[in-house]
Amino acid sequence: MREKYGDEGVKRLLELSGSKRTPEYLCDLGNWISYDEGIAILEAGREISGEEDFAFRLGKEAGERLAGSPVAALLRSLGAPEEVYRQLVSTAEKFNTVTVQSVDEVRPGFARLKVGPREGFPRSRVHCDHTRGLFTCTPVLFGLAPATIEHKECAADGKVDACTYEITWDPAKPQNNDVEDVRVAALQIQLDAATQRLQGVFATATDLIAAEDIDVTLARITDRAALEVRAPQHVLAVRATDGGRLHIHSRGLEDDEAKEIADRLLADDAADLPDAWIVAEVGSQRHHYGRLAAIYRSASSILNEERELLDVYSRYAAAALDNATSLSEARRRHAEANALLELARTLASTSSRAETALRLGAAVPTVIDCDRADLLAWDDSQREFVSDADVQFTDVEAVQMRVDPQAVQPLAGRLSKSGSKSIFIGSDATDQLERQILFDLGAVSAALVPIRSGDRFLGALVLWVDNDAERLRPSPELASLLSGVAAHATSALENAILLDAITYQARHDGLTGLTNRAFFVELLKRVASEARARERSFSLFYIDIDVFKQINDELGHDVGDDLLRQVADRLRACVRNDDLVARLGGDEYGVIVEEVDAESAEIVGRRLSEAFETPFKIGVHEIDVKASIGRSDWSGSDDELEAMVRRADTEMYKVKRVHHARAAAPGAGSRPIAA
Repeated sequence: MREKYGDEGVKRLLELSGSKRTPEYLCDLGNWISYDEGIAILEAGREISGEEDFAFRLGKEAGERLAGSPVAALLRSLGAPEEVYRQLVSTAEKFNTVTVQSVDEVRPGFARLKVGPREGFPRSRVHCDHTRGLFTCTPVLFGLAPATIEHKECAADGKVDACTYEITWDPAKPQNNDVEDVRVAALQIQLDAATQRLQGVFATATDLIAAEDIDVTLARITDRAALEVRAPQHVLAVRATDGGRLHIHSRGLEDDEAKEIADRLLADDAADLPDAWIVAEVGSQRHHYGRLAAIYRSASSILNEERELLDVYSRYAAAALDNATSLSEARRRHAEANALLELARTLASTSSRAETALRLGAAVPTVIDCDRADLLAWDDSQREFVSDADVQFTDVEAVQMRVDPQAVQPLAGRLSKSGSKSIFIGSDATDQLERQILFDLGAVSAALVPIRSGDRFLGALVLWVDNDAERLRPSPELASLLSGVAAHATSALENAILLDAITYQARHDGLTGLTNRAFFVELLKRVASEARARERSFSLFYIDIDVFKQINDELGHDVGDDLLRQVADRLRACVRNDDLVARLGGDEYGVIVEEVDAESAEIVGRRLSEAFETPFKIGVHEIDVKASIGRSDWSGSDDELEAMVRRADTEMYKVKRVHHARAAAPGAGSRPIAA
């Protein structure tokens, strides 16, 4: 049409027929169109050209173009024109799906065929003419002159059920008069067809090398398979990994139809699939990925050569998937190695167990696909998990919401057991303890990874996701990644525990376990800074034990040390867990009580004083001692801290002088130390 009437003629043809196709689509022999659309195009062409035999000429030209197609190569494999006509019922579906064809008689040089309408596709005169044009070209496939066609009866007239075509050709007459030997011409045509097929195969191989996107490659393979194996429908259904995403590529099907067939291809045994399907396994020595299917309406339409061809393209699909999975695996391992290296760098700078936990919580979701993570340390003496939240590390980037240690405690026995493995909890968990953990975390799935050094259980890394439970689905890849994270966490936690021990010793009094003077001063500055920033109050108490030197001199230092420890315990019992008690040296103590008003501070002061009303029992000794206590309240001025410390110290010495004066008063007698 374009050759004779130009682009304008093609445009007019499409407008008159009502076709929405592009000229490029219609010129591709690999594409299918609807029956009504095809008839409309033929009738529009006849009207525009004014040629009564337009459809016949178009059919003949289409047949000549078909001679260089993959379908023609299949037909040539039958050996002779009469064999093509004899197997017309098998081959017809490769050209169209709207007719029912049968063979009355076939012999060398002659064939009588019947072509009737399939239900739902009424016969049209232009279609009959187009079919007649196609039938002339079968001998051409073998290097012979075109056949002569007599259209004896026509179903389009409504008088008969099927058209009758009588086809004659000269088995000895070559298509080209310059060729003396028909057999040579036929062999040349078959060689050309084989060359074209090899070019198609090589082009597919090129696709495997050139395309980086696996879906692009698989789509191209499916398209080439559809071009070579001329079934009405094709489906490729594969998974690159077990349980991975399903890749579906199809020709001649809507998406929902393709999905339904793909599910069946992967679920059913090959023996249970329809006989009218050519099914090729997509697999290699590495992995079985899925299947590629060419779908006919009947098994009689299938040629043996098509099974072999489809198998070639299924092997190409397997090779593409092997390449893609190898590349993906290499990239994944590279990314994992980089992520783990970055994690190691992050953890290398941690200086405490609390900071390690917070940094792990921030870094792990960048290594493993989870929403949040937390490290729970294990307190071996208490046989329970503990959370190391620490106010001094609240500026660490990406601080995560911490896990309540009690939420995970029910699984402590399983995690702390020697040789224990990670515990994965999915949304389908039936264990009540596991379901409760998911509920407490507000998660759809979670993973609990034991952290141990040799036989020593150090804690557990808890990871969870808020949506898409499959993200923490157990797999060899996830297990390997968790193992790497756990190794880094173990090393970091061991170092942090050691640093914590050293830091604890540097900041705490070795005798009482209370904060020492140096750290007390540091914390006092921090409390004052926060109180100033948040406009809050706090109170400071200085405490000095009366006549402590006398106790040491008379009862010995061991008793004195025990007394200091018992005083520490009583002072801790007088305040809240978040309040601070310190030993400032010798027999002096300091107490910081945050967020209290003057009245509440007065109550705390009385409790501290009352702590000394009951004698201390140390071995055989019952020691009655009092303490001098001075208090100072924060007022919030810029230079308040130093003044506040002086006030507390001054108040304490005022009380001490009163106590000394009472002890020295006439008739007071000496104060009993032990009873």
